[in-house]
Amino acid sequence: MLSPYKSDQKGTKTSIIQALRMHGSMPRIKLTKVTELSRATISSTISELMDCNLVKETEKAPSTGGRPAISLELVPGSPGIMGADLDNQVWTLGVFDLLGNVLHLTRIPVSSPLPEIAIQELTDHTAKFVKELDIGVIKLFGLGVPGLVDTRRGIIKSASDLGWSNVEIEDMVSTKLGWPTVAINRHRARGLAECRFGSGSSYKHMIYVGVGSGIAAGIFNDRQLVSGSFGGAGELGHITVEPDGPVCPCGNNGCLHLYSTASAIEQEARRQLRSGHEESTLNQVIAGNDLQLLQAKDVCLAADQGDALAIRIINRAATYLGIALANLVNLLNPEAIILGGSIPSMCSTYVQTATKVMKQRSMMALSAGIAVDTAVLPEVGGALGAINFALDQHFSYTMIQ
Repeated sequence: MLSPYKSDQKGTKTSIIQALRMHGSMPRIKLTKVTELSRATISSTISELMDCNLVKETEKAPSTGGRPAISLELVPGSPGIMGADLDNQVWTLGVFDLLGNVLHLTRIPVSSPLPEIAIQELTDHTAKFVKELDIGVIKLFGLGVPGLVDTRRGIIKSASDLGWSNVEIEDMVSTKLGWPTVAINRHRARGLAECRFGSGSSYKHMIYVGVGSGIAAGIFNDRQLVSGSFGGAGELGHITVEPDGPVCPCGNNGCLHLYSTASAIEQEARRQLRSGHEESTLNQVIAGNDLQLLQAKDVCLAADQGDALAIRIINRAATYLGIALANLVNLLNPEAIILGGSIPSMCSTYVQTATKVMKQRSMMALSAGIAVDTAVLPEVGGALGAINFALDQHFSYTMIQ
């Protein structure tokens, strides 16, 4: 006799779980519209899912008062899902439930920039990690990785900050781990996590922009990630902001990457300090040491504490980003922009300036009501978003053990 966890001949259980996972709790009447299943099918299938403790009923009080409506939602602590995110030579490996709650989390330092070693260290640790878990996990793995990712073929086409090119990362991880694996750009993964579970969860049309060692965007239309022809939609860091600017690692001239990222902030700060024209608390940070030791976080902290030179450096970087954001607003008309990554998370000056410039340079009718928020899932967002991206494409009820 088939286990209830294995029986889903018509795919109705899969459709319902996917709808609740992607769109959150909803009443039965809305679930019929989202899934295009009949009321009778919804009713019988929900009963089975409730018997399996995967779905539950909850009362949601309407904003206008009155009798609470009965909605359906996934049960917390549901089967585990696993994803990983690579950032600054560290993998963040997480196990989550279908509601995005963190069940287990660990970090894996990478000892070498070579992709083969980075992947080997991830898969070795993951295999041990899974054996030590006290819960069952769906055998599907999501990867948030730097660079331009061809999501159709599972290849990192280029990741200039790592020196990676044409890395067949899905096949490499899947072969070593023995699980189907799906890779996505880490910023687009983080955007998906924010859209589903974080700062963007109340918006249907939003843009996530991640700023750290690089810049990339995730564009969400009706809460679905816009991927483009092969997964490259959102390479904001490589739009031209200075036609005669210096050469970018991508080969173009004057890319936003050269003006608004962590490395751009560091380079401008070093240039300004070498000129010696202005007193700054940044001089105390280096205190006679090599200027190369100065980091973007030092400049961000000094700017938020009122240092004039640091403010000027941050404002320059944020102004370029604000111009790019204005172009996105005029082009895509989002409800909200979510700023994530290391720079927005630690520098309110950067966020405020970018927001101000965006509103100044975009059409007033489009930007007047737009919300600009910062990400709330910085540590786990890439891993959580990557596995949700994988589930969007490959989840089946039969995967639940």
